[in-house]
Amino acid sequence: MRRYKTAVVFVIMLVVAVTVIFGVINRDKATEYKDIDLYFFNMDSSTFVAVKTNITVKDGKNLPEEIVNELIKGPSEKKYNPIMDKTVTVNSIRNSGGNLTVDFSEEYGKTGMLTSYAVIKSLSQLQDITAVKVTVNGKEIENGDGGTLGFITGDEINLESDDDCATGINLYFADADMKKLVKEYRKINITDTQPVEQYIVYELIKGTSGENRQNLLASNTRIISVETTDGTCYVNFKHDFIDKNIATLDKERLVIYSIVNSLTERSDVKNVQFLIEGKKTDKFGEMSISDLFTRNEALIDHD
Repeated sequence: MRRYKTAVVFVIMLVVAVTVIFGVINRDKATEYKDIDLYFFNMDSSTFVAVKTNITVKDGKNLPEEIVNELIKGPSEKKYNPIMDKTVTVNSIRNSGGNLTVDFSEEYGKTGMLTSYAVIKSLSQLQDITAVKVTVNGKEIENGDGGTLGFITGDEINLESDDDCATGINLYFADADMKKLVKEYRKINITDTQPVEQYIVYELIKGTSGENRQNLLASNTRIISVETTDGTCYVNFKHDFIDKNIATLDKERLVIYSIVNSLTERSDVKNVQFLIEGKKTDKFGEMSISDLFTRNEALIDHD
């Protein structure tokens, strides 16, 4: 009987020990990181915002890999928009002395630079990461100025909520009669590494805040990128830009020149080239928009 009790006690102790060991192993395999900031687009996709997220690292994966997977999966709340399509995959993630390189599949190339800034901002919060570079099939991403993004630190990317990155811009909206363009001055907070020109187009889409002015661009207009090279600003819209914004010839002219005149307020912008999904297109309703556009002072109401 005594031997039986001893055996029972031994079995119980063995079960407890095994449970503890497996608990430790499972704990090592599944580590939860709370309140990780993942950056997704806001409701109108004009900028990205921090979304607190709990991430569980398991099955031998590392934290950067899980963060990127969560970014591809997208936000769980409907008030945020994903920064990339779910068809994007990760080729590799390499950490060299704190410089992290994330190489995405070809599908990532359809995104704009703002997506890369969101990826970089999400990953650069990790303690062992100094700077982050995003590539597509091993090729570096162009920055619109003839160079590449390269390695960027999280501190180089400000959010709209940062108080020290405000800048003034001039925007052009339609007058009350929809015949002329009127200027509206606005102060906005910009991301350091995102072109100001891209913010200008976003603000035009958001619409006017003044009286006796009318919006021209549809509020659900979507852009891919706005980049300036050698004095020419390339405004790259999604495929449905034309369907959402065509109207009468007079209004179409105002739509185009509200963009052109707003962008050419910038001293480094001399011309504007409109693109649809990265390609020139001829017809915008009754207008041709395949050629370069220059500033049109005649359409501005200077009174």
